Amino acid sequence: MSNKNTLHFSLFTFHLLGHEIKTELRNKAVLGGIVLYVVSTIFLCYISLKTFNDIHLFNTLFWIITVFSSLNAATKSFHHESSSKQLFIYTLAPPSAVIFSKIIYNVVLIMALTLLSFLLFSVLLDFDYAQVINIPMYLTALLLGSMGLSAVLTLVSAIASKTNNNVGMMAILAFPLLLPLLLTTIEFSLLGLKGFDWSYAGKYIALLGSINVLIITLSFLLFPYLWRE
Repeated sequence: MSNKNTLHFSLFTFHLLGHEIKTELRNKAVLGGIVLYVVSTIFLCYISLKTFNDIHLFNTLFWIITVFSSLNAATKSFHHESSSKQLFIYTLAPPSAVIFSKIIYNVVLIMALTLLSFLLFSVLLDFDYAQVINIPMYLTALLLGSMGLSAVLTLVSAIASKTNNNVGMMAILAFPLLLPLLLTTIEFSLLGLKGFDWSYAGKYIALLGSINVLIITLSFLLFPYLWRE
């Protein structure tokens, strides 16, 4: 990619990202519904469990709630756009900038939901912070996991938007793609919760980084074909 093309790509991505944020701010009900889903689900866990004695249970429930809240957040990536609006945007911007701006926006949104879930879990369920010995490692796991969730769900949302059953197709298509990502993320985040040293984290960082790069690359390669449809 030449310097001129890189500049155009960056400018389009920046403007499209701003457009995503403005659209979200105009439609606060959708974002509020996602936050309400997270809060109500964690509150239900609080009523049922009160506290956590098992760190594995905490980690598993946390990622289950994160996955479903991320699925709700990413579903609207393409679903809320009308055909005329999509045509207008896609005739102005390259498809790579469109998909990249949506991935960036979903990374920020899903990371915020992930941190919100962790804070609510910790406060409501009396989770012992002393157990979280390696907080930087745990936050790294949250970041890489959120990036992977965003990339996968954004691509799947683009595919599902071409069908009549957007939500159903997203669930069917996303599960096999998310499975290796989630298994790796759960194991990596568990290391942080147990306070392991960074020497144990190298293979997980490399694997999650490779998965993220692979999914983003596939998005760049496949989205132009979806865009033409």
